[in-house]
Amino acid sequence: MAADRRPLTAGLSVVPPGADPDAVRSFVTQERRPAPEPPMKEAPAPTNYAAPTRELSVGAEMELRPERKPRRTRKGPLPVGLIPVTVRLRPEIAAALKRASLERQLSGEDVFTQQDLVEMTLEPWLRANGFLA
Repeated sequence: MAADRRPLTAGLSVVPPGADPDAVRSFVTQERRPAPEPPMKEAPAPTNYAAPTRELSVGAEMELRPERKPRRTRKGPLPVGLIPVTVRLRPEIAAALKRASLERQLSGEDVFTQQDLVEMTLEPWLRANGFLA
C-alpha cells in the first residue's frame, strides 16, 4: 500500500554519487551558506571626459564634465502601432460608447470596437480643425 515514511533527516544518510554531502545537508535542512564574494574589480578610468576649455589659474580646480551627446530630433516616419491614451469620460458617454460597440458587434458590423468607434469619430474633427494632416 503506502511506502514506509521516513523522516527528512534520513535523506542525509544516502547521498547520491557525485553530490557534495554538505550541499545536500544544507538543502535538506534549509541552511543558507554564505555566498562566496566575487573578486573585487578595479573601476576603469573614465575615458569620455572632455578636455578643459579654459586655462586654469594657480589654485583653481579643474572641472571635468562628461561629453554631451547631441540631441536627436525625430525626423522620418512616425512609430508604427498604437499608442495608449487614457481619457476620462462622463458615465453617460462611456455607457453609450459601450452600448454602441456591443450593438454593432451583435449586428455583425465591421467597425465595432470602442477604439475603432472613437478613432472613426475623432479623426474627422481633428482634420477639420487642422490638427491632423
